[in-house]
This record gives sequence, structure tokens and C-alpha cells, in this order.
Amino acid sequence: MDKIITVSCEKVKNGYKIVLENSPLYPDGKGGQLGDRGTIAHRNILSVEKDYVLVDGEVRLGENDIHIDYDRRKDIEVQHTAQHLFSAIAYKRYSLNTVGFRMSEDYSTVDLDSKEITEETIKAIEKMVNSVIKSSLPVEISTVTKEEAVSLEELRKTVSEKVTGDVRIVKIGDLDTNACGGFHVENTSEMQLFKILSWEKIKGNYTRFYYVAGDRAIEDYYGKNKLVAELCRSLSCRENEIITMLDKVVSDKKSAELELRSITQKYAEILSKDLMNNSENINGKKLIFYPENSLTSNFLPKYTDISEYILIFGESGQFTITSENINCKDFFNFLKTTGEIRGGGNESRVNFKGDLSKELIFQHLKVYLSKL
Repeated sequence: MDKIITVSCEKVKNGYKIVLENSPLYPDGKGGQLGDRGTIAHRNILSVEKDYVLVDGEVRLGENDIHIDYDRRKDIEVQHTAQHLFSAIAYKRYSLNTVGFRMSEDYSTVDLDSKEITEETIKAIEKMVNSVIKSSLPVEISTVTKEEAVSLEELRKTVSEKVTGDVRIVKIGDLDTNACGGFHVENTSEMQLFKILSWEKIKGNYTRFYYVAGDRAIEDYYGKNKLVAELCRSLSCRENEIITMLDKVVSDKKSAELELRSITQKYAEILSKDLMNNSENINGKKLIFYPENSLTSNFLPKYTDISEYILIFGESGQFTITSENINCKDFFNFLKTTGEIRGGGNESRVNFKGDLSKELIFQHLKVYLSKL
């Protein structure tokens, strides 16, 4: 285990900020890449910032053990090198420039400067990336002066004017040469596999690609294969029949929903007559209470004479009042004065919720009606 010098340690809201002497840790977000993780003095590294490291416990000053998660670094190397290959092929074969790159714990994204990229082109780029991976090209890292870097004609992207000092150059065979300070594999064969998960058009006339590589791509394949197997079992079909069976399930579901809606509407029509015949009387007003929030209750206002009746339906603290016999909005405003009641609506209908029961609503309604 290596050693590191801790210069300072400060308690903050979400952990402890420590400053290290000659930190070997790669910062989060630099160049779109993930930062290092591991432990310092057996405290977990939560994030690596430009000027400090955030850990989950106090660290004494002076010399401490540091353990860097090199398996994580290896994964980052694979994802980052995959971006170089993807960007290089998109540029050389299709004149598409990379305008953005971001790596997350589950996938990475690359933004290309066009929204008119066909699926045929996307599949071709993915196939070429995997072909390069199989061809085992060496990935060479070198450091040159900024003047030397600027003079390199093969650079895919010009060196930013903000860069000062020496420049790190990443060269992948004769395919790509680019300035980059992140982690990369030594040979493309280490990447194993590259897979584009999806893509979407984003603002600025760009297309964003979501991808995985290496073990992430293999795990994604395992997960998708398991999902397909589960779908086949659930639908009692073969892989090539899944879409047909799903279309049938969706179609049957829509038909069942339409039939249920029709039956429920007819039931609500019959129910409303019974509810009106058995309404309660509060201060001379006819009141109907239906203790459900359901498809049936949603249809009740259609068949209830709300010019004569006050209809309230709901349960579990969520209710609706609808009537043309009283001003529902006024009643709601009165209700709000009695406790923590939230909601909204208009003079003939209001949805509201709070710590309310049927008995409490009736009690408040009785008081409200007595003031009219």
C-alpha cells in the first residue's frame, strides 16, 4: 500500500475535505472523465476535486496509507479509449466532429456535430470500432511541448489555447492522434467490445450517443439476454416472436380498458340514481358522499344532478367536491382555514387533500353552510 501526506482535514456537511501533498488522484469531471476512488487512511474517497479530496471520515495529518481502486481505473481506461476510437472513426470516415464527452458510472456519452446521422452510419461506426478493437492496435502515450503539439499535423483536434506547459499525446496506431490527459489502455484488444446503447438529438443540432465498452458491454449483453429469456417465458414465445406477442398484449389491453370503461360508465349511471335517492340532508342541502377515488367516481359527476346535489367523493385524505348548488371554491377557501388543506379548482369543482375524514368534511361543510 502506498503512502501519502495529508496537509489538512476539514469537516464539511457531506464528509471531510482533505488536502494532499502531490496528490496522485485524478479529479472527477476533468476532460469528461470519472475521477479516482479508493481509500485514504481506510476512509472511503467520495469524490476528487481540483484542490481537495472528499472522504467519509476524519483523517489525521501527516503520512497516511492510500489505496487507489485500479480495477475502476481499468474500466475508465476502456471507456475513455473507446471514446477516442468512436470519435476518430466518426471524424475520419464521416467528417463528424466530437463536441462533447461525458463518462458516468453506468455509461458514457459522446456528442457529434450533426442531427442528420442515419442508423446505417451509426451501425457502420460501431462495427468499425469493434474491428479496430480486434486488430490489437497499440496505444502510445507521449509528452511533448505545446509548440511540438501544435505542429503535429495528424492531431484530430487542435490544442486549446488555454493549455500551458507540456502536452500529453495519445496515439492509437495510425488511426488517431489526440491530446488528452486521461486514462487509456495500452492496446485496443483490452477493450474487448464496444456497444452503442442509444442515441438522441439534442440542442444545437447535435446527436448524443450513449455507449458502453469492455466489461460494461459484456454485462449489458448478459442483462439484455436475461431480459429476452424472461420475456420469452412470460409470453410463451420464441425470441423472434416477442414483438408480435407484445403488440397483441398491448392491443388486448386497450380493448379490455375500453370495455371496462364502458361497463364502469353504465354502472356509474345506475349508481348515481341510487346515491341521489339516498342522499343526506345538511342544512337544507342534499349531499352525496362516495368513498372512492376510482374510475367509477370519476364518472359520477356526469350522471349526478349537481345543480341540486353536492357530490363529494374520495378516500385516504384525497377528495373532490363538485356542485352548482354551492360555490365549491368558497368552501375550499373556508376549509383551508381549518388546517393544512391543499388543492385547487373552480366554483363548480375542487380537488383537495389533507388530514380529513368523511365526518370531518361533513362537520366543516355544516359550519360553512350555516354561514350562507
